[in-house]
Amino acid sequence: MNNTDSSLRYSEDGRSGTIYFKNEETSFEMWYELAMPPAIIIMGIPEPKYWERHTKIPLSRREEILGFIGEQVIKDKLSGEGYFLIDDNILSICSGKKPAD
Repeated sequence: MNNTDSSLRYSEDGRSGTIYFKNEETSFEMWYELAMPPAIIIMGIPEPKYWERHTKIPLSRREEILGFIGEQVIKDKLSGEGYFLIDDNILSICSGKKPAD
């Protein structure tokens, strides 16, 4: 998939809000809130078992879509380097360089 047609829009409400994802295939929303370090922002993402129902995107593309979202949020909201971590239902945006595993 070419993510050049994908976009994010933000609705802010103090320390939390909504992130809207849109591309030519679908659109969906995720909540977010400011977090404690090392995370700066945590976002609620659909668990793998609910991914297709919530997003209308095949589960095989979940990592690709979440990667785009993580990278775009870093570009849009951080004023320096950042990285993201994905688990079943949370995408965490962290500032700085990703620690070595």
